[in-house]
Amino acid sequence: MASETGTSDDMVEFRSYRNDHELSERTERLKTAVRQAGGNTQVSIRSHVPLNTLNRYIAGREMKVSALVALAKACDVSVEWLANGVESSAVVETTPVRGSSAVVQPNGDDDALPVKFFEVEPSAGVGVYPSEWVDSQDFIVSKKFIRQVLGVWSSKIFFVRVQGDSMTPTIRSGETILVDYTPQDIVDGLFMLSLHGRLIVKRLSIKDMHNISVISDNPRYNTFDVPIKKVCWASADPDADLRVVGKVVGRFEVGF
Repeated sequence: MASETGTSDDMVEFRSYRNDHELSERTERLKTAVRQAGGNTQVSIRSHVPLNTLNRYIAGREMKVSALVALAKACDVSVEWLANGVESSAVVETTPVRGSSAVVQPNGDDDALPVKFFEVEPSAGVGVYPSEWVDSQDFIVSKKFIRQVLGVWSSKIFFVRVQGDSMTPTIRSGETILVDYTPQDIVDGLFMLSLHGRLIVKRLSIKDMHNISVISDNPRYNTFDVPIKKVCWASADPDADLRVVGKVVGRFEVGF
């Protein structure tokens, strides 16, 4: 009798450990998917799962099946991967811009996303928003790649080929960048800019309460500062000294 009781207790403890382990791994997958899908608030809105409930799931609470299905759809991952981690096309951790990538082709019409590609830098005077530019081509890329690998959910994106060496080694002349031109907070990062009507790609860094530093990664080029009050998104103030066209979210070596 003692051996049977011991065996039963061991089985209960094993199942408890296994369930806790599976829940922990599922929670980590949810955290990754939510982060790549734009954050807790955005996923809560898209999934119709209350934010407080989503926060509890992210903290380690077991998910209801209905919530798991809704969250998987909102994060654009499969239910199988979120529940069990068994799908090979799971969310991929990546740091945008670091390292070249291949643009993934869509897997069916539902995965297709048309993105404009500009061969050269637009001439000064034609505007600073892609909708105002000419001589573009439409390319179809994988929506899942853009969302899951690059973490970009906006459809306001475009490709453009970079000319010049001021951002070497981060971005080399002739490489193609993906730019998200959705207005957002201007924080440290790589941006496509319009400086007195000339389109450039530079790194922005908040220097202090009053100034933003405009930095070239190539040390042969000088850094300069622009007053924050004279910096804005492209559509906000046509008279601003520095107008932000969009944020660079990917770098590619492609043969468009």
